[in-house]
Amino acid sequence: MMSGPKSKVWATYLGVFMVFASLYLPAIMLRSSLPSIHILDLFFPVMLGFIWINRSQINTGFSSWIPFVFSGFVLISIVIQGHHTSTSDYFEVYKWIKFGTALWFFSLLDYSLFKRFIPWIFGVLIVINTIHFFEFNLMNSVLEHYYNGGLQIRYFGKDSLGAPAVKRLVGTMGNPNINALLFGFFSLYYFPIQMNRKNLGLFLLSLLFVFLCQSRTALLFIFCIFAFLVVFKPRIWTIKQWGIIVLSSVCTFFLAWMFATSFFQFTSYNNSLLDGTVFYSGSARGRLETWNLLGKMILEEPIFGHGPYKEYFYQNHIYSENEYILMSWRYGLLGLFLYLTIFLIPFKKSYASMNETSLKGTLMLIMILVSALTNNPLTERNIELLFCIGIAWIFQKHQIKETAYA
Repeated sequence: MMSGPKSKVWATYLGVFMVFASLYLPAIMLRSSLPSIHILDLFFPVMLGFIWINRSQINTGFSSWIPFVFSGFVLISIVIQGHHTSTSDYFEVYKWIKFGTALWFFSLLDYSLFKRFIPWIFGVLIVINTIHFFEFNLMNSVLEHYYNGGLQIRYFGKDSLGAPAVKRLVGTMGNPNINALLFGFFSLYYFPIQMNRKNLGLFLLSLLFVFLCQSRTALLFIFCIFAFLVVFKPRIWTIKQWGIIVLSSVCTFFLAWMFATSFFQFTSYNNSLLDGTVFYSGSARGRLETWNLLGKMILEEPIFGHGPYKEYFYQNHIYSENEYILMSWRYGLLGLFLYLTIFLIPFKKSYASMNETSLKGTLMLIMILVSALTNNPLTERNIELLFCIGIAWIFQKHQIKETAYA
């Protein structure tokens, strides 16, 4: 394996391929008792090889070791708990080792080269989701059986009785909330910090697909992103530009509402958040009941938690739907602290810099942090991969700046 500039180029091509494969190829399932094999798993040894060859270029500061420290803490939590431990629990140790390895690997990429492929990745994603939205049977059948679409695809555009209803875009992610997060990454990549027609158009296109997912979590993180900009970066645009971005975003929301409800024939899934009825929905009640149960159990093991203990969730058909509660339940307050440092250290660095890349990185961190209130974004491996790329991109820019002023 070569080193130097050629190695960086080949690492970038590998990174591009991994993103393509992650978003467009289904995971490999060997046995139902084992986790499916993701593209990061397949190329884990190759990533280690690139890291070893280019180890002198890796930023090995404290923050880069946090995922590995976390993996050790996960192992400790498994060992000290007395309940039955399944094989799948140990995959959580591997998960954080893989996360840290991916961060190191993606920090080697040449992002000026990587950026050339992003429009192609985005374009293919738009085509697939458009075909899926207009319900071409072959596409939706493939998504249902090979991309974990399941009931989300089977009842796409239908209610539980099979009658026509609002559409929630699922795509290759198998879940509308995760699909909204995926398009959220693209909306931030194309976020029009430098206001021009191209940036604004691509931002609104990606935002349209976020809204077509009919994800209430997406509405929440979009609101928080704009609130952050209003409070901390009000001069990012002129008053006229603020008016353009807000008005065009609102129009895009109504356009998605029109398409998702077949020209307002059905009740929009997002309406419940806007009119407050979401707090009385079955989804909200289910979440609150689960959080109440897990909250009481957190108090029983507040320091080290209960360990991964996946069998408890499988046997009781429980979904935490809140990554902060999940981390607290599994790994206690110490584990929650380690989890938060994965976000807060990059947030501090990117907020202190606030160039265009760092600002987009800050907005990405806000998106994930808000999403973690009602979902588990980093347990979804495709989102985890994109998050690793985003963090590595931020740190690479920050490291280059530090080197320039050294």
